[in-house]
Amino acid sequence: MADSTGKSGSAASRATWPEFYEAAMLELDKANLTRRTTDARHAILDRQQILTTSPSEAGRALNDALSSLRILEEVAAIERPDA
Repeated sequence: MADSTGKSGSAASRATWPEFYEAAMLELDKANLTRRTTDARHAILDRQQILTTSPSEAGRALNDALSSLRILEEVAAIERPDA
């Protein structure tokens, strides 16, 4: 996965999906929120592809994280004056 500059191989590309998810959920700067939620979504979806076996606790955690990101994006869109 590439970091926000588009470069892969950085520390950001080695982060785990929970790290991306936590960064998105804790982001207070609205200017960075879209990038954070996008990075988190990609990391979660990448992990889901790896876990293509039967539903598991890890799979449920990924689905819960995606649902929370959707809610965060919806709230951010409502609060954004240009939306």
